[in-house]
Amino acid sequence: MTEQEVTQLFGQAPILVAHRGYSGHYPENTLLAYRAAYQHGARYVELDLQLSSDLVPFVHHDSSLYRMSGIDQDIRDTKAKHIKALPAYYPDRFGDEFKENKFTTFRKFCNWLRQHPDVTVFVELKQESIDRFGLPTFVDEVYRRIVDAEIESQCVIISFNEAVVSYTRNVSAMRVGWVLPKWNDENRKLLEDLNPDFMFCDKEFLPVDDGDIWRGGWQWAIYNLDDVNSAVAMANRGFHFLETNQIGTLMANDSLANRAHFEN
Repeated sequence: MTEQEVTQLFGQAPILVAHRGYSGHYPENTLLAYRAAYQHGARYVELDLQLSSDLVPFVHHDSSLYRMSGIDQDIRDTKAKHIKALPAYYPDRFGDEFKENKFTTFRKFCNWLRQHPDVTVFVELKQESIDRFGLPTFVDEVYRRIVDAEIESQCVIISFNEAVVSYTRNVSAMRVGWVLPKWNDENRKLLEDLNPDFMFCDKEFLPVDDGDIWRGGWQWAIYNLDDVNSAVAMANRGFHFLETNQIGTLMANDSLANRAHFEN
């Protein structure tokens, strides 16, 4: 297949999801990255959550604060007030460019989201904080902040841990998504039993034959697609939600920039 054929979209334009905000150009999982993603046209975003030692959810991927702050400290052993004082600038990737940037609490993100009712966020609860504090505690702390901000309809709770999907459904009417840990028959059965609203899948897991894709009541969301060719190829296979670190690059492509939801 030629490059021209690959980059031609044959069907419906996909929905692009900004993975950790505009993480290819700004410090991931910080409000700076989400504001930039929004400015570039993203209306669907994804974030990760971990808990501080005093049970404050922070928008952060790792259990360690090192990658984002340069300080080798476990977020789960650190009080929120200390985390708030640290820079969140991803020095290995961006040097000192964003050294004044700070970590973002989930409450602060929720306040921003409430001001942007056209945005939907996929909220991933990370296993490290589930292991430390327990699943009910983690989900309950996150859900309480969502309810306080009155943004339930804008949030989708997702996790690699299938128990998060089940628990969230038991305590709320929120939409849920499962992140597939591995492509095998056991997980296919589990997916059918869970029947989540969204099924997140690494692009590397997908079978070559589209006839082998698991079909059901869920919508597929494929990650991470950071160039136009691969994104168009996935859209042509019928995958409607595509997650990317390069939201600005993909939104600049007319065939990928699905703006239908702007009209709602």
